[in-house]
Amino acid sequence: FLPLPLPFHPVPLPRPPTPSSMPQVEGLGVGIGKDLDGDGNPMDGLRGLPKDLTIQSLVTQIKACVEEDQEIEGVLNKLLAERKNLEARIDRIMFPVEAHSLKQNIEGLKKKISLTSVTAFSLSSKVRRLDVAQARLEDGIKRVEKIVNLKMTIDKVNLMIQSREYKKAATLTHEVLHKSNPGQLHNDSSVEVLRELEEKLVKLVLKECDRAAVKASEAAKRNARLGETKRKDEKMGDDLQSEMKEQVDSTEEDNVSPEFRRVFNLCLVLALLNKKHQGLGRYCFAARTMLVLGSKKMQIHGKAGNIKYCDRLSEMLDAIAYCIQLHSNSLREHFGPGSELRLIQELVQECDSKIHQLIQQFMEFKKIAKIVKGVQKLRRTQRNRDSKREDEKSSRNFEGGYEPKMLDGLLEEIAYICREIQIFDYNVRQRGDTAREELKSTPSQADLLKAMIHHPLKDTLPRTTKVNQLQQELTGNYIVIEEYFMTQDVQTAIDLDDNQEDSQTSSMVDDVFYILKKCSERAFSTCDVNSACAIVNLLNSMLETLYKEQLSSKLAVCWEKTHNLGQLLFTQDSANQHMVESSIFVAMNNVQVSAAHIQTLKQHLQNHTNQVFEHTPNAIRMATQCLDGLRDTSESYMRIVHQYIKKFVKDQVSKMNGPNALGSLLERFGQQNYELKEQDYLTREANDSYIPTLLEKLQSEQKSMQGRLTENNLELVLHSLTNHLVETIETAAMRKRFTFWGGLQFDKDIRKIASLLNTMCDKPVRDKFSRLIQIASLLQVDKVDEVLDYWTSDSQVWRLSPMDVKAVLCLRRDFSKAEIMKLQL
Repeated sequence: FLPLPLPFHPVPLPRPPTPSSMPQVEGLGVGIGKDLDGDGNPMDGLRGLPKDLTIQSLVTQIKACVEEDQEIEGVLNKLLAERKNLEARIDRIMFPVEAHSLKQNIEGLKKKISLTSVTAFSLSSKVRRLDVAQARLEDGIKRVEKIVNLKMTIDKVNLMIQSREYKKAATLTHEVLHKSNPGQLHNDSSVEVLRELEEKLVKLVLKECDRAAVKASEAAKRNARLGETKRKDEKMGDDLQSEMKEQVDSTEEDNVSPEFRRVFNLCLVLALLNKKHQGLGRYCFAARTMLVLGSKKMQIHGKAGNIKYCDRLSEMLDAIAYCIQLHSNSLREHFGPGSELRLIQELVQECDSKIHQLIQQFMEFKKIAKIVKGVQKLRRTQRNRDSKREDEKSSRNFEGGYEPKMLDGLLEEIAYICREIQIFDYNVRQRGDTAREELKSTPSQADLLKAMIHHPLKDTLPRTTKVNQLQQELTGNYIVIEEYFMTQDVQTAIDLDDNQEDSQTSSMVDDVFYILKKCSERAFSTCDVNSACAIVNLLNSMLETLYKEQLSSKLAVCWEKTHNLGQLLFTQDSANQHMVESSIFVAMNNVQVSAAHIQTLKQHLQNHTNQVFEHTPNAIRMATQCLDGLRDTSESYMRIVHQYIKKFVKDQVSKMNGPNALGSLLERFGQQNYELKEQDYLTREANDSYIPTLLEKLQSEQKSMQGRLTENNLELVLHSLTNHLVETIETAAMRKRFTFWGGLQFDKDIRKIASLLNTMCDKPVRDKFSRLIQIASLLQVDKVDEVLDYWTSDSQVWRLSPMDVKAVLCLRRDFSKAEIMKLQL
């Protein structure tokens, strides 16, 4: 077969038969191929033939094989013909007529493409070389332009320096040397010339700035002298004209003078010349100088007696705050964020000078140190008198003391000054801390921050200033004087105590707490937590000692007056008894109302604390701890109230001054008979008037106390009286004998008394009768065994013990004691 031009898989043809694959003749037992083996004996192949094999049968077998071979050969010829047809068809498909020309065209195209690619590569390399040349040319042109611009800038800067247009010259140098990128010309002589011009410009601006600052200071001093002359003229002129001049002066004061404006502009030029620290320092010092010399508010003039120190202090602090606000935006715009810190440092120094001088003059004029020494001397004298236990009145009078009105005004001024200084110091420090954080967090301000750190003022505000130290001294003096003032006024209020007929309390209660509230509010208004805590502790100590002792002594005095009188409570036998009774009520009301006032004062001061020390949690915590002592003081007052009311009710109710007195009525309860039969039970309410009389007496006496006791004290008296009634009735009931009908009557009586007292009191008192009601329910059972049904029920909580239950059941005449003792409770 001829080889095909493309891979071809021919149809497999049958192989010619081999001797081993040739069919064996049936019955011979051996293949014909063996007989054809050249090495063997032809006769050896016939040894295995069957004996009955004939030539005829052998010929038949051979013919069959020949026919089969011919059939196979015909099939092979057909397959060969089909193969030739298939090969011709494949040739027509794979190799058409135009294939040869197409191949030639492809070869020609390949040559052209190769030639074109070589040409394109050479062109691209030439283009790259042209691009490099063009870039170098552009850089050269830019360099030439920059050199030309530098030459022109140098000429312009020289002209502007000669004409003293420093700001324009600084703007040009800043644009070329600092704002743009002059790195390409770092070796160029023009850049060096421009840098030398910038250094020259810096020296000129610094010199001109210092000269302008001196001129501005001199002009401000002249204006100050003219202002002093105007003020003298205004005192001699008309009031209206003086008011108009003051308005003009205040308007001019808010504006920056031309001299100082020039100083500020020159300082801003230094920022353009990359001299931020020097420009900032001169700017802030000029602002400080303008504030000191150019503002009337910072001047301390006139006699000490004519100066209104509080107003002048407010004006000074407002002027400093306004100066910070006026220059902050300009500083931030030209010197960067946080640069106002230097201005704050300068003004804090000025505050240390002027404010310290004003406060020192105030303390000297008011003779605060002398007053403090006098107060301390008076306190030592008082302690000596108390230790010698002289007469009470003489120990309380302060000989040679100070007038309270004068001290009150002085304390108000001191509190105002302390508050203004505290608020100003807090706000300035907050603004300074914010500016410092901005300086640290801004990368572009790193050089300025480094320069400020090496400056004597550093980059922070001083921890304590002279004003802070003087304010602390003033606060200490305030605490001493306030303590004396509060003690003296409270003692005066106690000495002038008066009982008015229509009042439930005496006059000293409202007077004392008015004084305490006023002094404590003034202490908190200083915005100093140490002052507030000191006054609160003093106030609490005074309530625990002096005032509390006075209330207790009045109670004791009123109580002693009752020993020689008859029944006072619930009776109106005489005018003397009524007067003593009223004094007891007033004394108890004083203690109870004082306890309520202490709680109100504590809540009021707590609200004050949260407002004044809103931004200082530690101060709130300190003040709250001090105020918690007032709660304990109030509780101690209420213990006195409970003690005296309980003693009062118990002692007075035990007295009997007539058959219809409450003590007599309670005593008669022990005489009530509860061994009733059914008929007695039915007629008891009509025949016995004891319970209605008792209820009527309780109502009438409750009405008589309503206007004389406070609502809280009346409630306490009624509850104490209820406890006494319950104890008395239970004690009397456990000594009686009962029948079933008597138990019903006892239950009815108890429920009437409980219902009445429950309507009389604001708080329910039914729980106080729970034991008596359970006793009455036990006395109404038919059989002893019924008690177990009540005892095991979950409907109520038993206030009686098993022994109490058995004791109550023993009061029934018809119950056997043996059965009662057998109960398993």
